[in-house]
Amino acid sequence: MDTSSGQGEPVEHHALKEGFVERLYSAEVGLASLLDHFGLPFSPVRLIGDVTDPGIYNPPPLTPVTTLTATYTAAGVPVTDTYTGIKLWDLLTAVGGVTVTSAKNDILNKYVVATGADGYQVVFSAGEIDPNFGNQPVTVAYSDTGGQLGPHGSDGLARMAVPSDNAGGRYVSDLVSLDVKSLPEPGPSGPDGISSQLTLSGEVADPGIVTPKTLACLNQSTTETATYTSGTGQVTDTYTGVSLWTLIQDAGLLTDPSVKNDLLHFGVVATGSDGYRAFISLGEIYPASGNQPDLIAFRDTGGQLGPNGPDGALRLIVPGDSAGGRYVSNLVSLQVIDAVRGFQS
Repeated sequence: MDTSSGQGEPVEHHALKEGFVERLYSAEVGLASLLDHFGLPFSPVRLIGDVTDPGIYNPPPLTPVTTLTATYTAAGVPVTDTYTGIKLWDLLTAVGGVTVTSAKNDILNKYVVATGADGYQVVFSAGEIDPNFGNQPVTVAYSDTGGQLGPHGSDGLARMAVPSDNAGGRYVSDLVSLDVKSLPEPGPSGPDGISSQLTLSGEVADPGIVTPKTLACLNQSTTETATYTSGTGQVTDTYTGVSLWTLIQDAGLLTDPSVKNDLLHFGVVATGSDGYRAFISLGEIYPASGNQPDLIAFRDTGGQLGPNGPDGALRLIVPGDSAGGRYVSNLVSLQVIDAVRGFQS
């Protein structure tokens, strides 16, 4: 009998791993309850993957400590709570940082998979939390004013707090691990030069070629003015294009309806004609979550786009990023991937 899960491991093996994690987490809650009597906070999180010093860490003693108040919707009901914890970026820095290669802005090829004790998983891009780019205060919270965290709280010893998100899908409760992953190396090589179109591929029902004309035909153009820092200084430009979210939805994102919030497993790899890449998590741009207005731009007021522009026919625009690393010029590829399952070439 075939007991494969479809991802290379038997169903029994997945069940065994999940059962072990749940039992281990239950033991950690018991230990945390005991230590709580002595005033010792204990909220262990396993940090693995592309970090300098992987291991199990207890965030409460780590600095800098951050406090934030966030409102999100859970099951249609607004929830407001004030959390104390450490920003995800600061936690990664505290354990020696993310390991990167010599590739330009390699940090933008990284992402973090957050996993709860019940196996629930979501993805954050490194570009989203890096202070040089998105600088979003995504936080590993270990206490709150609402009493939901701690050894006697319903949300466990630690959870993700994502103040930019409208819904609570990426507020992973009972947090047990953070896995830093990378797009595979080496990245694709290209002919470089000015691009005239891009290929949309991956986990979509209708892959194909995208040009300025096809974007205009969607009749869903929008305009964004963005300011960012480039190698030549500060740039302000006004871009016209179609939102990245709209483009992906129009192509038919292939999610699994049996997986809770499966959409939050996905991301987009944007690649330029020279092979330069940047990863965007779908949680960033999903209107019910981060609602970041990323564009695939085909026109601008500064003359950088178009037949005579140095940035090619199409460019990824990430309003809100302080530096322009994710403003991928001369776009030749947008590949939608299930980042939890792994990159499929």
